[in-house]
Amino acid sequence: MALNSNALTTLATAKTYLKIPTGELSQDALVELYINAASQELEQECDRKLKTQAITETRHGRKQNILLLKEWPVTAIAELRIDGQANFTDPSTLIPATDYRLGEDAQSIVLLNRVFPNGYGNIKAVYTAGYVTVPSDLEHACLWLVSWFQQMRDSKDIGRESKSKGDESVTMLQTSPQYVKDAIARYKRTEFASVESSIWNT
Repeated sequence: MALNSNALTTLATAKTYLKIPTGELSQDALVELYINAASQELEQECDRKLKTQAITETRHGRKQNILLLKEWPVTAIAELRIDGQANFTDPSTLIPATDYRLGEDAQSIVLLNRVFPNGYGNIKAVYTAGYVTVPSDLEHACLWLVSWFQQMRDSKDIGRESKSKGDESVTMLQTSPQYVKDAIARYKRTEFASVESSIWNT
């Protein structure tokens, strides 16, 4: 087992969090599995990529000079093309870097002195987006999930809704801890539906 490229924490940090000695290697593969699973779950919950990576996407033109990208924060724009045929192979479709800039929100491209023409999938953007350094609260949420996975495994309570001992009954947590949901709330995608709405040829 190895950490995926979208891992939100490191093996060393997770082992420290779980109080596993650095020299204890027998659980490394399992901890890496937990990290990968936790990182994937947080990305799915946020509906976005979180770790820095190269992104290629096509977007619809809407006769506006601002193009909202799917991933953020954007740290670099490698290529921008506009092609009514959506082939993006002709050199003439490449927009010079001097004709656009990154928006102040780090999630949009601002086209200078013109607008993106109406069209379906007529814009191609290649860029780098995501966190180079994972924010501490996001990493902590990942570590919480990793710890929760381990606790559920060690207690053998996976799938059990409650357990009893004598006169006491304890309800078992079967979903992600509320702390995790609260911690990632500000990282969730919140764009309104019209971003992907139909294109009107006006």
